[in-house]
Amino acid sequence: MKREDLHKGIKEKFLFVGNQGTGKTYSPVRIAKLYLIHNKKVKYIDPEGGAQKEIEKVMDDLTDEQLDNLELVQTTNHDTFLKHMVGWTEEGSSEIQGINYDLKVVDGIAVEMEQHIVKLIQKFLKQGYYEAGGKIVQIKDPDTFLFPWNAYANVYAGIKQALVVMLDHNYDLVCTSHEFKGGSESQKALEQSVFAKFDSVIRLKRNDDTGLPIWTASVLKNRGRERPDKSGELDSVTPLLTYFIKKFGMDVKDTLKRLGIEEVQQ
Repeated sequence: MKREDLHKGIKEKFLFVGNQGTGKTYSPVRIAKLYLIHNKKVKYIDPEGGAQKEIEKVMDDLTDEQLDNLELVQTTNHDTFLKHMVGWTEEGSSEIQGINYDLKVVDGIAVEMEQHIVKLIQKFLKQGYYEAGGKIVQIKDPDTFLFPWNAYANVYAGIKQALVVMLDHNYDLVCTSHEFKGGSESQKALEQSVFAKFDSVIRLKRNDDTGLPIWTASVLKNRGRERPDKSGELDSVTPLLTYFIKKFGMDVKDTLKRLGIEEVQQ
């Protein structure tokens, strides 16, 4: 193997995990801006419609040419979400090979599961039954119908398959997710399976005990990197953004200010 071949195929795979209000959209939007500054193509998938105001504020100083490289899509149903996540319905599109974008941001991968459940519930109610353990179960009262626990396996398999397909593409990948709630073995296994797909997993937290919100980040996983620290608490997500700034060979202090971050944390 030649030395220059060591870097071939290496791409960024970041996952930010946190509850509502912890700043999951904050970092991906600013990472996307760094790519756009360098005339890279970015696809930003926003299934909850919560990123547009942040994008408008952060991207305001970009040139028209740089903004032309940003594709922002809002996906309000499962089929549309899958289309933009993995390109399954884009026949003949080169995105199937993952060469259309330099960066893809999926701001809410767990929403895929929520939309999948809604789609299955609509299907079950329409046909009046669902299958469980090889048996047909009739739905007696649509108003009180609850999603059957044994159908979650298909939902979990769907998100894992989508991630595998995206990771086979060539673009860098930055995703966010709500916390994987629940203590069942299958839910714990899902969390570990999702985490295993990424090189870096960052848990975001917010503390309001002092009266003013304080945001911190815990590095749960950081495969093959020295910075940010491989474990422990970070004072903020600034070290994560600094990593991408240095990746593009930009001045750290000036670039952080351009991203709307005044204090540079070492």
